[in-house]
Amino acid sequence: MTDPLSITASVVGITTAAIESVKFLHTTISDIKDVPTALGNIRSDLQAVEPLLQKLLTGLNSKDSKVLLIDDIKGAVENCNSACSTFKNRLDHWMRHATKYKAFWAEWTDRVRVGIFEQGTINVFKGRLNDCKSTLIVALNTSSVFAVARQESTMKEMKDFMLKGNEELLDKEKARANSELAAIESSMEQLSVSIRHEVNEESKQNLEQLFEEMQEQKASNEVFRKTCEEAFLKTKNIHDGIEQEIEETKADNSSRAVAGLINTDGEVRNIKQKISDTSAKGGSFAGAGIIHGLDLSIPSSRNYS
Repeated sequence: MTDPLSITASVVGITTAAIESVKFLHTTISDIKDVPTALGNIRSDLQAVEPLLQKLLTGLNSKDSKVLLIDDIKGAVENCNSACSTFKNRLDHWMRHATKYKAFWAEWTDRVRVGIFEQGTINVFKGRLNDCKSTLIVALNTSSVFAVARQESTMKEMKDFMLKGNEELLDKEKARANSELAAIESSMEQLSVSIRHEVNEESKQNLEQLFEEMQEQKASNEVFRKTCEEAFLKTKNIHDGIEQEIEETKADNSSRAVAGLINTDGEVRNIKQKISDTSAKGGSFAGAGIIHGLDLSIPSSRNYS
């Protein structure tokens, strides 16, 4: 079983590194004189992400930390750190022939001010930052809602109002994430066509590099969408009086293990479950929780939380 303290410590380390990456990139861009607007605008995106990372770090370091969706948060923070490092490398690449920032930007703005590679790289980076910011907002806000809803002193009407509001907000965020995914995939298809028809080798390499960065943007979007879906499910469960803690559900290729609420279709309310170490091997089945009408023909391992 994975130690929750070690997971938290890992996320603390990654978050600290991401904060430093955000600060360093912001300083780097701020030090550039006559910076093009498209690049200068990135500073506001960085300024929006940093306080969320700081809030996360404070929550993780508190003794009564109950930050939810820790795995998704870890993925979002890793994406943020990676995005900042990648973009910093792009800046270094663009500046490789310059001896001074001013000289570089005079050349850059004259030759490739809004070229497909440079502008595309900026847009992808901003997209990755936005997904990180959105993931953190969803996770932190949901944690705050849960903290209040679980207090015995919270009136039922207030609890219902907060949980229902969070469900509605998460529904909208899921729709936005799906819309962004469609836009990313459309851009990737168009870029693939450009790569196939590009005859200049250097330009082709730049476009291929941009395509790889868009794959990373798609991965960031996946983390955001998954966070919204899991936060929505957990919110609905608490609203229905269902609280579950499920850890380590596993099965080998010839077995099946399930845990949680399976095929209950909203029939179960006001229940608490704590399940750990559900495992099956050697062609066996293991189940823990409330299970209705389960088809055992397909081996699998799954948590239903």
